[in-house]
Amino acid sequence: MPIHKSFRFLKIKFHLIKEYYLLFIDFLSSVHESLTDHPAVIFLTNRVLSKRIFSRKNPVFNYVNKFISTLIEAALLITATGVLCFIIYYTFDMFWYLYMSTPMGKKFISLYPEQATTIFELSDLNLVYFSSKVTLSAFIICFTIGAFGRFSHICHYLYLSQGLFGKLLYWGIPLTGAVAYYIKYEYGFSDWKTTGFIVMIPTYLLFISCFKYSQKLIPEAGDMLKIFHGDESPLFKKTNYQSFQKFRNKLVGNIIPWVKRSYRKTFQKINDLAQYLIKK
Repeated sequence: MPIHKSFRFLKIKFHLIKEYYLLFIDFLSSVHESLTDHPAVIFLTNRVLSKRIFSRKNPVFNYVNKFISTLIEAALLITATGVLCFIIYYTFDMFWYLYMSTPMGKKFISLYPEQATTIFELSDLNLVYFSSKVTLSAFIICFTIGAFGRFSHICHYLYLSQGLFGKLLYWGIPLTGAVAYYIKYEYGFSDWKTTGFIVMIPTYLLFISCFKYSQKLIPEAGDMLKIFHGDESPLFKKTNYQSFQKFRNKLVGNIIPWVKRSYRKTFQKINDLAQYLIKK
């Protein structure tokens, strides 16, 4: 295809994408307006939802808000990493086929057959799905290991005490090996080194954030023991018992009755909302 026709084709595609994007934005705006003007939403906003229920001092909703914000941040991070991995894999695939058309490429196949076989297997895959799969697998594995390290108090000594270089060296390489182990047997790749290079990019881009999320969402086992056992556990000092006893009493004496009251109030207000909608 000539160059001027290629640019014309890309220009047409760009305008189509722009039109679809504008239509999608108009659709979202219309949906938002229709939902905002709906009588049920107005009723919930003005009469049903109590400000006391969603108080910032409530520890349950504080954790829910933290969980939701972390989930949104993680979803954006996974999406951006997946798109970046797709671009890298697709670019590497194009250069690989160009390299295979040279005498050096044919010599590479004869010298390193396992690596070449793995790369050819990667080229035959759906790169969009594969990029999503590798990115999501890397996130789940890194977050799981980070959550276990957080809960068992390992991260306090072996992760938080390290600088950036130490985290990349002492944690990035083992995590890359764990993700490579899963991807190798999931797709049947024949070479470990090539699989490791394939999964290295998403693993290194994600694992620090995964450990940060585990620090925010997962409690340590020591804190759980302190709350529920007080000074009965020999692992902790008796001087901290009173503070943990207060927290435990607050947990049992305030949160559980609040959940019961909130359940009754929410059920009653749902009933009021149903009656309001029936009258309308």
